[in-house]
Amino acid sequence: MSPRQQTAGSMVVRSWLAARLTPGGALGLPLTVSFLMIAAAGWGLGELADSVRENDDLAAGDAGATAWMVAHRTGWLTAALRVVTDLGGVWMALALVAVAALGIPLSGSRWRTAALMALVTGGTSALVNGVKLLIARPRPTLPEMISTASGFSFPSGHSAQAVAAYASLAYLIGRRWPVPAVRVSAWAGAGLVVLLVGFSRLYLGVHWLTDVLGGYLLAAAWTTAVWAAVRLATSSGGAASRRQDQGTAEP
Repeated sequence: MSPRQQTAGSMVVRSWLAARLTPGGALGLPLTVSFLMIAAAGWGLGELADSVRENDDLAAGDAGATAWMVAHRTGWLTAALRVVTDLGGVWMALALVAVAALGIPLSGSRWRTAALMALVTGGTSALVNGVKLLIARPRPTLPEMISTASGFSFPSGHSAQAVAAYASLAYLIGRRWPVPAVRVSAWAGAGLVVLLVGFSRLYLGVHWLTDVLGGYLLAAAWTTAVWAAVRLATSSGGAASRRQDQGTAEP
């Protein structure tokens, strides 16, 4: 390869990297961050699954974490967390789908917003159930469980659904009202609910700590992938429409 070709190739690579780090546009920094988040969450989920199967590393401390929770239970906190845990349930996810479609639809399309929210929450549920069957991890022992739960334990469905539903809601709020204070408040509120739901599953004894973390990672990967695809499709559609308009306007 000649020096001129090497220089041209280097310029192309630098140009491509610069475009990936540009803050504006769907193909710039937002897409790069989304890919990094998906890769990191997927890697973390795989590591957790291996730890659970082999009962080593982080999974080896699950019993200790549950025992500590059991030893520090109090009546008022138990009552409160029985209510909080339902924020990650299926019915609450369906309610949030309706809220998003009616209150903060994308581009004024309620049906499209409802379909996308359903894809996020429904896809999360399907993935959770698939991984549960694959790992087949038993739940904590019954004396430690003070809430009803069935099926396998890893990953936590409530924790995953909380990430999918509330992160999506925060994302839609941020798009509808692109003001820093609104976005920060929406994401902070979503993060608080997600943490409380995960804590409630561990406190009530229906999941291990690694189940909760696994639910978080699975939903983070899937939710990020869905909304990144929406951003790309919206950007591509807008660019194509602009090109068509420019072509029509030419004499």
